[in-house]
Amino acid sequence: MVKKLLATMAAVCACALALVSPLAAFAAPGDDAPIVVYDGAAKAWHGKNLQEQDVIAVTRDVMPGDSFTQEFDLAVRRIGRGVTLSMRPEADAATLAALSDMSIELADGSGALIARGTLEELTQAGGAPLPIGTYTSSATTPLRITLTVPTSVDNESQGETHAISWVFTAQEDGGGSASAESDELLAQTGDSPLSVYGPFVLGALGILLVVGAAVVKRRN
Repeated sequence: MVKKLLATMAAVCACALALVSPLAAFAAPGDDAPIVVYDGAAKAWHGKNLQEQDVIAVTRDVMPGDSFTQEFDLAVRRIGRGVTLSMRPEADAATLAALSDMSIELADGSGALIARGTLEELTQAGGAPLPIGTYTSSATTPLRITLTVPTSVDNESQGETHAISWVFTAQEDGGGSASAESDELLAQTGDSPLSVYGPFVLGALGILLVVGAAVVKRRN
């Protein structure tokens, strides 16, 4: 009877491990990198593994010359025609008044400069957005954004809190475009299957092992 029970427990444990393994593979190292994705089939943007600091720069008690860095991957998926991706910063009137001369630099994963400008230049009506590139197939571009507080910032601004977010735009060849703001991407960022289901599977496995040990001890 005990042997039969142990064999059953072994089979159940094997099944539990089989369930956990694919989830672990799904969340393999590097798969948790923050990503901003344009889905050409859905004509929409969404975020993956994004935290607020990835796409919204919040400045508190800044000093002249302070810098902030944001890093994430920009990905394009399921496109049927050429698409040009771009982005531009967005800030409210108070932020623009205090940090209009803030320098913004956009570089790729290798450090090559893609674009540079000030907050005022890049947010003004009709201002040119920062161009990322034109794509004809699925691709991923690592991005690094550096925002530097101007030396002209006054003492009053140093005690304030300001936020700079981003607007991402995809312009498809032949017409049609889609845009999304940082807060919209954050609202669409979900949990990985491993973090959702993994604890339940491992918890059930632990209970089975405890029960089996108790039964074997009693039989002995």
